[in-house]
Amino acid sequence: MMRKVDLQPRNESFLSTFRIAEPSFQSTELPYSSLTPLWKALNENKFEEARTLTIAAMGQLRIFPQEERAAMKIALAVAELHLGSTDKARRLAGRSLDLCPNQFSAHRILLSIYVAHKDFAAAYLHLANLPLPTQTVSWDGPLHYVDTQVALAAWAWQLGEWDQVADHLNNAFPNGLSEMPAAIREDWFKLSLYRGLADDAAAAAASLIDNRSIDGADEILQTIVQSGWTKQALPLYRSVYTKQPESELLRRRLVALCVKEGNLQEARELTRPGALKLAA
Repeated sequence: MMRKVDLQPRNESFLSTFRIAEPSFQSTELPYSSLTPLWKALNENKFEEARTLTIAAMGQLRIFPQEERAAMKIALAVAELHLGSTDKARRLAGRSLDLCPNQFSAHRILLSIYVAHKDFAAAYLHLANLPLPTQTVSWDGPLHYVDTQVALAAWAWQLGEWDQVADHLNNAFPNGLSEMPAAIREDWFKLSLYRGLADDAAAAAASLIDNRSIDGADEILQTIVQSGWTKQALPLYRSVYTKQPESELLRRRLVALCVKEGNLQEARELTRPGALKLAA
C-alpha cells in the first residue's frame, strides 16, 4: 500500500518544470548562406526580425533544395512559436518533416507545443514512439539519449506514472544516484516515497543530506520517519548527528528513533550528557 507523504509530485521539482530544449540556432557552419541571417536573428531572440527575413528568403524566385527549404520552415516555425502562433508553428514543423524526415528540430518544436498546452500524454507518446535518426542534417541539433530519457521521465511524472518515471531515469543514469544531478536525486527521493520503496528513499536521502543544514537534513529525514520507515531513518540520523553532535534537535530525533527500534542502551547513552530540551 502506498504511504501518504506530504510532498507535491507535480510541483516544485525538476521533472515537473522540465522543458525539452528548442533548436539552439548556434551553428555557424551552415550548408546554405541563406540560413545565416535567419540563424543569427533566432539565436539573438529577434523573432519578428527572423520571421520577416525567413518569409523574404522563402519568397525568392529560385529553385530550393529540399533540405534548405526544410531548414527555413524550421526557422519560421520557431519564430511563429515565440510570437504566439502555435498552430502555424505546428504546420510548419510538419511540412519541414515532410521535406526532411531525418531531423530532430521539427520534433523539438512539436514537443514544445504539446508541453505548452499541458498535453503531456501526447508529448510522451510522440517521443516514446519516435525513431530517433542516427545521422541528421548539418543544420540540425541532435537530441541525445539522456535528454530523451529525462524528457520521458518528466512527462511520465506529470501523468503520475511512477514506475515509468523510474524506468526512464534508470535508462538515463544506469549507474544510479552517483550519476544523477542533485535536482534529479531530489526527485528520485520523492519518487521512492511515492512508490513505497524504503531502501531507495534512504539511499537518495543519504546522497542529499551531506550538504544540507541541520533543519534541511531533518526535513528530509522526517519524511522518511513519517512514512513509517524508522529502521531506515535511524542510521541516517546517526550519520548527521555524528557531524553535528551539538544539535539538540538531532539528539532528540535520534533518542526517539532508538526507543522505537528497541535500541534502549543507545538511547540512554544519548541522554547522559544532560536532559533533553522539550521545545522542538
